[in-house]
Amino acid sequence: MAEKYSYEIDGRTYIQKPLVLGQIRQMMKLLEGVVIPSGVDTLGLISVLGDKLPLAIAIVLTPEDVNLKDKDIQSLAPELEFEMPPELAIQVIEDFFDCNPLPSLLERLAGMAEKITSQMKRRNGTGLKNSSASSEAEISQKETVSSGASA
Repeated sequence: MAEKYSYEIDGRTYIQKPLVLGQIRQMMKLLEGVVIPSGVDTLGLISVLGDKLPLAIAIVLTPEDVNLKDKDIQSLAPELEFEMPPELAIQVIEDFFDCNPLPSLLERLAGMAEKITSQMKRRNGTGLKNSSASSEAEISQKETVSSGASA
């Protein structure tokens, strides 16, 4: 896994590094509603992203002389769209997966979710579920009394 990739686009150097939290947030917002089939290849991903591809690349790449948090992805996207050759777009996407080992990250997240679920099941076995149910019954009784008094 490389720490950083560098690209020359229209005389300007762009850098790709592993994503940070802000970029993940931007990417998640961009990909809302997008369904990416499992096992999709680079060209398939380009097809799935469609009009969102320039913005996705703008999230991933940062001009060398710009601080990541100061990057304006909305103005960078059209710039990249009309300056980046398709072969380089393919290379950026392939490098993205080298730079960000998503299967490994997703595997770790799934493991964490499983661990949390099993801990919650164990805690529910100690009476938390029952206490929650009795609270619901108390609320229901109060609502019934209150409803009857106002009617």
